[in-house]
Amino acid sequence: MKELIALTSAKHAPGVTSAAVALAIAAGPIPASLLVEADPAGGDLAARCELSVEPGLGSLAASGRHGAPVELADHVQSLPAGPFGLLAPPSPSLTRSALAALGGRLADGLGAWAGTVVVDCGRWDPSGPAVALATVADALLVVLRPTVEGVEHVRARLDDLRSVGAARVAALLVGDRPYPPADVAAALGIPVAGVLPLDPRGAKALERRMLGAETRRSTIVRAARSTLDVITTAPAQRTELRP
Repeated sequence: MKELIALTSAKHAPGVTSAAVALAIAAGPIPASLLVEADPAGGDLAARCELSVEPGLGSLAASGRHGAPVELADHVQSLPAGPFGLLAPPSPSLTRSALAALGGRLADGLGAWAGTVVVDCGRWDPSGPAVALATVADALLVVLRPTVEGVEHVRARLDDLRSVGAARVAALLVGDRPYPPADVAAALGIPVAGVLPLDPRGAKALERRMLGAETRRSTIVRAARSTLDVITTAPAQRTELRP
């Protein structure tokens, strides 16, 4: 099932990009999934994967000026781990400018993508340019570690997250300690869609060099696939997001 999934974090980004990569891999390869870097702080994947920043978000924004519909095909790249990527420049100002120039047209273009789209929104900013993508998401996942401070930072931003209007708002945990998913869900009043292993080395390997069956069998991708199963079977609740 095709989904548009947006990922964000409440304070710093505890693995948002790595989680987005894992979900994009788990969603592919047929139809091809797309990973979109929409973090206003700038993109990471071009540098991590030893790719050029163009074609990417910047070239897409330049091609789509004057209100023209966006055409993604000429601006995405194949990532080493499998999915396609719409890569952002590392400069925060250039990334923000590109997202602002594209506006709602980017969401329209992503809606036409044949496969699942995973959007890395970085740290949550209710006035930021990535909100337009979170608004149309089938699921908005808040990535956090299950600690007291992690939960409290998310709790403080829940009203903003709910007000966006995504079909589902859920937590995505990185690690399962010290608090298990049931405790986090109870504390936040939103479901936990999944738990990804706390494995920085494995996550970086996914982004850089792992390919094919080896990637699909990795622990983090298996966990991401289980998360996708939860997302696609959960009912949408656009009209009422409060617990």
